[in-house]
Amino acid sequence: MYEMKIQVRYSETDRNGRVRLHQILEYFQDCVTFHSMAVGLGIRGDEQENRAWYLIAWDIHIHRYPEMAEYLTIVTEPYKMRGFYGYRRFKIVDANHNVLVEADSNWIFMDIEKMIPVKIPQDLADRYISSPVEDQTVRVKRKLSAEGEWEERETLTVTKVFLDSNGHVNNTYYVLWAEDVLPEEYEIKEVKVDYRQSAFLGDTIRISSIEEEKGWRVRFMNQDQTLIALVELKK
Repeated sequence: MYEMKIQVRYSETDRNGRVRLHQILEYFQDCVTFHSMAVGLGIRGDEQENRAWYLIAWDIHIHRYPEMAEYLTIVTEPYKMRGFYGYRRFKIVDANHNVLVEADSNWIFMDIEKMIPVKIPQDLADRYISSPVEDQTVRVKRKLSAEGEWEERETLTVTKVFLDSNGHVNNTYYVLWAEDVLPEEYEIKEVKVDYRQSAFLGDTIRISSIEEEKGWRVRFMNQDQTLIALVELKK
């Protein structure tokens, strides 16, 4: 288990003084990065061997949005590593020990030169999971449905500002772009994300959506009609 303590800054909040939805994912991203660095594995997970963790799915439940100036503890705990795949849980806890947000995530370990999945070495897994984790139940669903009649919403071009250290669009931007699809003051309590492919500098991303009974699904396709990601947002 790894903890990161922060205070919510003005730049992380919306006009109501609450943390933006995509900012929650950025907290989690920072926490997992610092955890990798703390166990001596660099910002990507195993830089010396040119290997990196790629995020492939989120399942996030928001009980209450953090607010400006609150003191928070971001917690992450890897709980299972098998074959190519790793699983991590996250929590955001306030100063009174209330759990505000809970999340589960699925990752794949990649050779970043050959761009193929590689088996997670046991010694690496042991550095992340130093003691047995009692609850190893996987709660994240890897694949979301791409079926339905989609309404075209927006087209954008990937510029340098969207790229991360791996050279592709940072995973948090898909939730940021999905937020723009929603009506004003639409409060999301559940978020699921299914990452299918990476998007790169110069790519064109077509954003479309489907409104459903309890929320929205948002789809991201590139210029070759390849599915990049799906985001499911529920009230």
